[in-house]
Amino acid sequence: MHSEKYLKELQRLHSRKGFGVAKNIPQGVQKLISEEKLQSILDFGCGKGMPFKQLEESNQVYNYDPVTSPIDLPKKVDLVYSSDVLEHIEPYQLESVLNNLYSIADKYQYHLIACHPAKKKLSDGRNAHLIIEKPKWWKSLIETKNKEHGWELISEDITERLVKLKKGPEIFVVKYIVYLKKV
Repeated sequence: MHSEKYLKELQRLHSRKGFGVAKNIPQGVQKLISEEKLQSILDFGCGKGMPFKQLEESNQVYNYDPVTSPIDLPKKVDLVYSSDVLEHIEPYQLESVLNNLYSIADKYQYHLIACHPAKKKLSDGRNAHLIIEKPKWWKSLIETKNKEHGWELISEDITERLVKLKKGPEIFVVKYIVYLKKV
């Protein structure tokens, strides 16, 4: 799902402090897991944080990251979760990755997608977010995939804010958040 060259870039990024350290499960995802009694979860792009660690005793959790947790992906799970991941996929791989995630998810999907340039750069000078597109672009892509795979968008949100960095100028952060349900 990634080239060897890009895997080396990801290894370099993961070696930096502050990359891939998510620790919390969004409240909406926690509620979904609880109310729908979801038993199996794929944290796609878990990084170093692995927010679902706390659920491993009561749920089957698959933590996947090409650098920190390069496991074989499961065949089926109740929930596919990705947070700040899809924008890091090599553009030519995006359709294949989405098709794979749609086939693995059996009930729900959650995706938080950064729609702004990352603070970090790759060694060749490219932005670490390989796909920088507006929420409207992502929504169109997701709606196309939904039709192809029998899914529906049940919730979406766009968050926007200015973020002051420790070093450098402020950046405008835009996140597109979607919940999908198998129909």
